[in-house]
Amino acid sequence: MIVLGVCSIRYLPDIQGEIPPIPLDINNVCVEGLEVRLCSLSPNNRLECSIAYVSVCVDLSRELRGVHISRSVESVLDGINNITYSSLLDLQNSLRVTAEQLLNKHEYSSKATVRLRMKYLHVVDVESTSVTMYVTVKLFRDGRVRYGLGLDIKGMSVCPCAQQVYAFIEDMIVSNTPSHSQRALLAVRVNSPEPIDLSLDEVMKTLLSIFSTPVRCFMKKIEEYKFIKKAFENPKFAEDIAREAVYKMYKVFRERLSDDATITAKVMSYESIHPFNLYVRINHSVRELDRLFSKFTGSVQ
Repeated sequence: MIVLGVCSIRYLPDIQGEIPPIPLDINNVCVEGLEVRLCSLSPNNRLECSIAYVSVCVDLSRELRGVHISRSVESVLDGINNITYSSLLDLQNSLRVTAEQLLNKHEYSSKATVRLRMKYLHVVDVESTSVTMYVTVKLFRDGRVRYGLGLDIKGMSVCPCAQQVYAFIEDMIVSNTPSHSQRALLAVRVNSPEPIDLSLDEVMKTLLSIFSTPVRCFMKKIEEYKFIKKAFENPKFAEDIAREAVYKMYKVFRERLSDDATITAKVMSYESIHPFNLYVRINHSVRELDRLFSKFTGSVQ
């Protein structure tokens, strides 16, 4: 058995500190999918705990061969695991503290990114909607910081083109006319130089109103009839959903967003009558939207 003394451990070889055989800078070296336990405290002091997945990244210069991965893991376990948060601002602050720890431990890095992914349940009456939530903090050594919030939510869309063409040919009332429908995934991202102070329930309520109709887990026959009727009275292209997502996020939350924030909406439409899917992406800064909508005379329900 080999026994190492304190002096021996102190002088263990630092392989990561060697000069790499190919001198190229590396943008990101990441630990991905690290599981942590998070607990949220509701306004009525109800504690709800769940598993979240954390990814942390640092950059590496051409002068070093590798990063010390254990330092990244240690930063997450010390900064995020088993924390209790009461708001989105609270959670972002914990991620920023972890990013600061990453830069302290990785003294050779110029930036650190902490990204958290977890499930969030939005409850209306007895029906709950499962949403994937992303919270990100990117911290630069010079003090610059970017905060990110993302939500992925599923809904239903009805094609207005097929519906109106069918109604025209058959001489039918449009809202009573069949069409093809599909499940759509809406991914909304907000990126900002300042902490994002939004209520997740408010954001969810806003986004769920954008689809032809939200999807539901449980329906009786009469409920299913009303559900389908509502959807076919509100047909939308994937392009409509993407545009409306950006517009409503801007319109509802403008006063709580930085001028330099950006809003991105992505829609994946899982086509029912085609052997392919449809993908739409739109991205604008809040400053651009201020300029665009200062002359906008239309209306969105």
